[in-house]
Amino acid sequence: MKITNSLTPPMAVCAALFVLTACAVAPPPKPAASLRPLMAPATLGGDRTVSQVVRGAFGAREITFNSVVTVKDGSMTLIGLDPLGVRLFTIRYDGKAVQAETTPTLKGPFIPERLIADMQLVFWPLASLVQPMRASGWEVSEAAPGVRRLRHGDELIAEAHYAGGDPWSGRSWLVNFEFGYSLQIDSQAMQ
Repeated sequence: MKITNSLTPPMAVCAALFVLTACAVAPPPKPAASLRPLMAPATLGGDRTVSQVVRGAFGAREITFNSVVTVKDGSMTLIGLDPLGVRLFTIRYDGKAVQAETTPTLKGPFIPERLIADMQLVFWPLASLVQPMRASGWEVSEAAPGVRRLRHGDELIAEAHYAGGDPWSGRSWLVNFEFGYSLQIDSQAMQ
């Protein structure tokens, strides 16, 4: 993991740490294999660029941050910004390797792969997830219109909900039961 030298104000650092630890810190070992397989970005079936406002909740703590997600030419890039617009992290995934650049204040076991896996669970077409997940011992299903579930064995790991027909444009939610966090994601396509 490459670390860049960026300075962020103390409140922004606290906010970023909350979100990234809620989404990406490795907790004590659990029975389920917590890192899901990642799909190649090309399996999305097209190019996308969206800006997002992400509201996270972990226990009694809440935080909001901005992100830009780009899937293009077989690669995926996630950029996270603090409330002042300072870059907190950049994650790139080409279908083979994940590269991450973070601010020096993001210490601890930051796991970019978990952020990518969450994004793919929420935004990738169900058809592109089912078989690769099943081959790795996971099950992804849509229990009802606008509800997607991820299971590992008999355990419900995560659930995604959608306010509209296109999760790339509008509001979606992710609840991760395994690690005890939830995300509300407001997405807007960028030209």
